[in-house]
Amino acid sequence: MSIRATTPAELISGLLEHFSTEGIPVPAPPPPPASPLEAAAALFSLAAQTHANLFSVWSDVEVEETVSGTSFFLLRPDAPEHSGLLGQDKQAVRQPLTPELFAVMRQALATFTQRGHDARRPARGTVTSLPEVHFWVTFEERPGSTTLAAHARDAKLRAAQPPFSALENLGAPEAAFLTEQFLRLDTLFQGRPVVFSGERGSGRSTSLHAALEALPDFTNTLAALDLPRAVDTRFGTVRVGDGTTLAQALRAFLRQDPDVVVADEPRTAEDLQLLLRSNLTGHATVFTLEASNPEAALAKLREALPEAPVAPLIVHHTRDGSTGKTERSLHAVTQEGTVQAWSS
Repeated sequence: MSIRATTPAELISGLLEHFSTEGIPVPAPPPPPASPLEAAAALFSLAAQTHANLFSVWSDVEVEETVSGTSFFLLRPDAPEHSGLLGQDKQAVRQPLTPELFAVMRQALATFTQRGHDARRPARGTVTSLPEVHFWVTFEERPGSTTLAAHARDAKLRAAQPPFSALENLGAPEAAFLTEQFLRLDTLFQGRPVVFSGERGSGRSTSLHAALEALPDFTNTLAALDLPRAVDTRFGTVRVGDGTTLAQALRAFLRQDPDVVVADEPRTAEDLQLLLRSNLTGHATVFTLEASNPEAALAKLREALPEAPVAPLIVHHTRDGSTGKTERSLHAVTQEGTVQAWSS
């Protein structure tokens, strides 16, 4: 077992040694840090240079002893025939540190990442100054345990999960409403699914991925997607297709009691019924659905589960055949059961 680092310099030098042992190149090793803040910057530099998808600085109590460390995780590419959760094969690099050094680095990382600068996400910090790679940093604190997790968001992942405000032809009020509703799951997902409807190729999947970007921290999210655009370490993703059906993935998901279930288009009545039932049993549910208009989308839901009241929030998509532009419109279901355009 590695010797516990007692100073910021020992932390970085220990990690460099472990990366070398694992055969992971660091093109421009950071110099020995002279302060905890310099060590915090060095951690992000190491993550960016080694293409680590996630690193954490943590402390926990085990058998009345406090143990602390830093762990870097690099995802190995999934094999083409891979089935199940994506991104599960990880190469890990770890460096233990003393509880005293952990306390110092915890404060340095909070300062370096500007923890709490976003009032809506008080337990998050961010690092966006590194070339090509940004980081979302979460500070999770429980009795006897603290974990600072830095999730890397490279250009591919950021492009795959655009914010609602960047979606083509979605009004600013609608984008702000959706962003707030996904951030505040308690106000949106009380038996009301969110459906991204439209014809194939109309931009539904792009909107679905925008919903992933808007989710709050510390949310147990599971996604079943036909063509995952990137692997996000914040939640579990299953590729559905020939090897795994959507119904199989959903049954496995619900046994894990997720907060949020995200899915591409249900292709069978069973798929759609499982999605609607997951929503009615307390799981926030978001999915795409092929439909020519919002009324047709609602009719499909009610046909799938006629015994239950279904009142989704519908984001409908249409694509102009001549220009190729996507139009997005937001719709709600009234108490009388009819679809109407959303208004702020």
